[in-house]
Amino acid sequence: MEIIQASSDNERVRKKTIRRAIVGFVFVMVVFTFFSKTLLHLSLPQVTIEKPAPGALSHEVTGSGTVEAAETIDLYINVNWAVREVAVQVGDEVKPGQELVSFQTQDAENSLKDNQARYQQKQLSLEKLQESFLAAARNGDESQMRGISRDIESAKLDQQIQERAIANLQRQLEDFTRLTSQIAGIVTEVNAVKGAPVQNGKAAVGIADLSKGHLLKALVSNAKAQYVNVGDVTELTFATLKNTRIKGKVTDIRDAAASQGSAVTQAGQNGNLRDQKKISFALQDERLKGGETGEFDIVKKVPPTSLLLSNDAIREDDNGKYVLVMKEKKGPLGSEYFLQRASVQVGDADDQKTAIINGVTSMDKVVASSNKPVADGDRIIETR
Repeated sequence: MEIIQASSDNERVRKKTIRRAIVGFVFVMVVFTFFSKTLLHLSLPQVTIEKPAPGALSHEVTGSGTVEAAETIDLYINVNWAVREVAVQVGDEVKPGQELVSFQTQDAENSLKDNQARYQQKQLSLEKLQESFLAAARNGDESQMRGISRDIESAKLDQQIQERAIANLQRQLEDFTRLTSQIAGIVTEVNAVKGAPVQNGKAAVGIADLSKGHLLKALVSNAKAQYVNVGDVTELTFATLKNTRIKGKVTDIRDAAASQGSAVTQAGQNGNLRDQKKISFALQDERLKGGETGEFDIVKKVPPTSLLLSNDAIREDDNGKYVLVMKEKKGPLGSEYFLQRASVQVGDADDQKTAIINGVTSMDKVVASSNKPVADGDRIIETR
């Protein structure tokens, strides 16, 4: 009996040991499976998801430019006289009739007196010829009369030339002794220097006509310029005027390359002017003098579209534009997620969103961003 009892006890111990071993094995397998899955998940790309949703695009066109006169009048001096005094400088505000520059006229005045004296001499010579003609006529000397007649005609022609020279000098002295402003404006250019003649081809003084207002010209990309139209009105901000906002109206839009010589700042931009437009804004404000820098921000909203996605969600390869859609697959240890390529047709886009014409629906979960590169077929983890 004792032997049988001992054998029965040993069997129970053996079975108990086996059960413990099995339980331990199962526990270890579960732990290993859990940790392996956890480690796998840690190694998988983490993505954020968005769903295509209806909305409206908003196009923002920003830029800056420098204020300049809408119309500038250049005053030229058509004589080679030295400057006596320069009464204005760039930036001065002038009124109609105000003296700008005076010129040294002594040489011109002396030349006028000399020409007047020569005219008198020719007049005396002409009178003497006329007397000689009368004497020849009394003597009946037709040959002498013909010679004197020719001399009289020549003397008269010389007098006409002298008269024109005198009239020209008188006009110059009247017009150019003092150069005055014909308008109310701001002096934008002064090329007159005391003691020297004004250089040929250059205006002595340039004046911005205040009655014509000002312009601000700016460069924007062709892609942005398509959302701006002539006639659009916006507000421009001027930092130098304590962030004053002044209304401006778009008066002109043209290819920047076609107006390369304009007043728009082009340093570093000449290489890509073909991809830009020059936009002009008309400004009417007494506080503007010219030279101020203004900034603008034009926002154009377009009609709502069916579906929008973030620009970052749109990808492109040799086969065209596409998105990566998250798909779910059930497994023995739970759901797994992987990516599937979906070709899309896109429409308009702004700085943040792109319109989707077809390829996905509002139910699709599209990858917006990821912590590492992802591609079609990759397993991923969605982050909330």
